Amino acid sequence: MLFSCCFAASDRLVVACWNVENLFDTEDDPLNEGDDGYTPRGWMRWTEARYALKRQHLADVIARMRPDILGLTEIENRRVLEDLVRTLKERHGYEMPHVLHRDGDEKRGIDVAILSKHAAVSTNWIRSVSGQREVLIGEFIIGGRALTLLVNHWKSQLGKKDASDEIRRAEALTVRAYLDGRLASDPAAALMVAGDFNDFPSSPILKDAAGFATEERRVLGDRSGRLLYNLTGTLPEDRRGTYYYAPKQQWNTLDGIMVSRGMLAEADPGAPWGVLRGSYEIFKSDEQCDKDGRPLPFRRVRNKRVGDVYYTGYSDHFPVRVTLYAR
Repeated sequence: MLFSCCFAASDRLVVACWNVENLFDTEDDPLNEGDDGYTPRGWMRWTEARYALKRQHLADVIARMRPDILGLTEIENRRVLEDLVRTLKERHGYEMPHVLHRDGDEKRGIDVAILSKHAAVSTNWIRSVSGQREVLIGEFIIGGRALTLLVNHWKSQLGKKDASDEIRRAEALTVRAYLDGRLASDPAAALMVAGDFNDFPSSPILKDAAGFATEERRVLGDRSGRLLYNLTGTLPEDRRGTYYYAPKQQWNTLDGIMVSRGMLAEADPGAPWGVLRGSYEIFKSDEQCDKDGRPLPFRRVRNKRVGDVYYTGYSDHFPVRVTLYAR
């Protein structure tokens, strides 16, 4: 089981992850065709005012979540991260001064990143397929306790299913190989894998290739120690949706956080950080939702009936969040 008790605030750590839906600045980067729509003359009519409002909305949610470490996906560059950090501080007095990011070569020009209250002791990237997003690995030592976070944004399901499945499977196997290497040398390591996986918790790619299980007993009973616990499994099935796919009128669980076996309370040996019982959640407020409870995006949408509509919401994904306790 997970663990529930009373701890000092300094013994707790909040880790969150959020696909923030195309956080671009307004400048045209000649080396990045993917940002062409996010300029004042581009399809999104991406003005400085809209860019500022988008940052304010993101900052409002982040300040409410109060993460110590925050994984982000769909980030254009380091500038937008620094702008977001500044907006957080100016608007809410909330500081996340440490930025982990590097420019990748993904065709849409979007990267993964980490904002943190704590400096990383090591930063690495791994990639399995050229032209896809890299996996960012941030390693932290907080209060003398080590924690590793892998931030992911796997291939979407757009295009031919077999082709997209194969790319996600390759991404899953690459992450799996890294985890196996770490766990072989330290079975009690505190390892977290978070992000937008663009696949479902029940898919063979997440369950078999990556080794992410939604059944806690299965993870605890795994003698190899390889399986990670998909914290989505702590939620009722009707409360697992992080993204609403409008064409099929379907809720999907694309985003999540996985933890190594040692982070569960009953695991032996235990990791330096444990998962606090009942703390994993899909974080949402009324402001983030439309009238039907779906994520309210921030984008221009073509509507044949009423003409183009501009939604000035937050993101088309809900963030996920969990609280850890120090052992």
